[in-house]
Amino acid sequence: MTNETPTLRIGQFTGWNGDRADGIAELLPADVDVLTGDYLAELTMLVLQKNRARGGVGYVRAFLDVLEPHIEEIARRGIKVVTNAGGLDAPGLATAIRELCTKRGVALSVAAIDGDDLTTLLASAPDLPLVNIDTDTPLPDSARERVLTANAYLGAWPITQALASGADIVVCQRVTDASLVVGPAAWHHGWKPDDLDALAGAVAAGHIIECGAQATGGNFSEFADHGPLGLPGMPLADIAADGSAVIGKSPDSGGLVIRDTVLAQLFYEIGGTHYANPDVVVDLTSVTVEDLGGDRVRVSGTRGGPPPAMIKCALTYEGGYRNTMTIGLTGGNLDAKRRWVEEQVHTAIGPAESFDECRWSMVGPADQHGDFEAATAWLIVTVRDSRRELVDRAHFSTPITALATSNIPGLYLTTPPQQARSFGVQWPTLVDKDLAVARLLLQDAEPVEVPWPSNPTPVAAPAERDDEVAPAQVTAGPTTRVPLGTVLGTRSGDKAGTANIGAWARDPRSFDWLLTTLTPARLTELMPELAGLTVTRYAFPNLDGVNFVVTGYLGDGVSACTRVDPQGKGLGEYLASRLVDVPTSLVPASIG
Repeated sequence: MTNETPTLRIGQFTGWNGDRADGIAELLPADVDVLTGDYLAELTMLVLQKNRARGGVGYVRAFLDVLEPHIEEIARRGIKVVTNAGGLDAPGLATAIRELCTKRGVALSVAAIDGDDLTTLLASAPDLPLVNIDTDTPLPDSARERVLTANAYLGAWPITQALASGADIVVCQRVTDASLVVGPAAWHHGWKPDDLDALAGAVAAGHIIECGAQATGGNFSEFADHGPLGLPGMPLADIAADGSAVIGKSPDSGGLVIRDTVLAQLFYEIGGTHYANPDVVVDLTSVTVEDLGGDRVRVSGTRGGPPPAMIKCALTYEGGYRNTMTIGLTGGNLDAKRRWVEEQVHTAIGPAESFDECRWSMVGPADQHGDFEAATAWLIVTVRDSRRELVDRAHFSTPITALATSNIPGLYLTTPPQQARSFGVQWPTLVDKDLAVARLLLQDAEPVEVPWPSNPTPVAAPAERDDEVAPAQVTAGPTTRVPLGTVLGTRSGDKAGTANIGAWARDPRSFDWLLTTLTPARLTELMPELAGLTVTRYAFPNLDGVNFVVTGYLGDGVSACTRVDPQGKGLGEYLASRLVDVPTSLVPASIG
């Protein structure tokens, strides 16, 4: 379809499975053409598989509740809806939506897209190495028998074809998050597979709005500088025929859209300078972000390269069992209290090395001499092991509970003894595109395969550029010791076992100082938890920032990770709180 309308307005109504349910209501007054909803964090596929194993559905049932109150208006106004709420069973969700349409008396064409599930294929292909893209190690043979999910990341063209075939609602399984936006944009503007710059621009816009309100002030490190933000609105993207976009938000809503909120989301959960999607490789160093005022930010200039020959497959397998207990410590002598607790716990449950992993963490106290809450610390012990009996209630949590009157003064526990629970290991890998061919299931029609475009020729993803930009020398002069967040914005996230930390200069004058000062070695000094891990820095001079990729920080992914923050969400704020000597000329006058 080639549309004469210069832009396509897309509103993102949800960013994850659990997001607030009023996104569609917020966006309908914004005259949206398309509503997109992203429900599939990497962990969600594992959650849906466990739900299905218990006899539940393999799709996100909450989508039906979000859709139902607005389905008549969506039908009346001809708004398209595209979502990945299909999870592991897009055909099942499509059937449920059709039943909802019948119930509400509306006529909408519902299409489903699958073809991403590779579990059966992998079971019959033992020679596929399935190399972990973070650790460069092949999937262990022992893990192949315990695979729970294996879903390839499909692209935008099946969505485009569904819309071109007349679908009003398109329900996907695992597609890339940005594809929910790229598919409608390609349909609306009539793009072809070799319109690489336009596709890359739509990927950038899709990446910015995919997490909902994270683009409009949610999770924004600079929030305190902008007064009360209230409840940030859901984001909008007005996508032009050249792939450029203007980012906005739902009318009369809280939050804000400025260059820095958009930068924060651009740096979220990325790796290097090239962002590989199935349909195009985006050169993130080409993106220009311009504040237009009035909660409007233009994103333009994005360049795209030929798509990669391989696509990501998110695989999970049964990893074993885990358990955790949290012990309250209050008042003084905290170091001595912690030593006594740890000594008695290990006497009761066995030494740390008897488990596959045992981690102790302490949170607090905020102020040892403050009120009760401020003077309290939580000591958390988490264990995981392939042997359930070793971490179950009888061997782990009950013996710890039994120490309540035989240990430190003031000891209390936040929960009763807990049973062990299973966890899954996340294993990101790459597979040949030909192994995952999308199927389009239109209403009352036989499934149709949607092959990958033959042109342009897929290529290997370009090598990432690690700090090609040479840092300028910062002029010596007086400095002021301030938290890094005074001059930098930050945002962090996770991809399986890898964490990323984006940092950008809040004032472009600080970018040279950032390049010179915040090296991987310096980051590890400021954040000792990163010691021993591989830290790679990528420079983005167009965005006045850098991105750090920390391999292995999150172990085997969120389900298996024993850290207090298993998704690395707080790493950016942690970095922003570190005290550093900054040139006084770069420190805002209100602080310096």
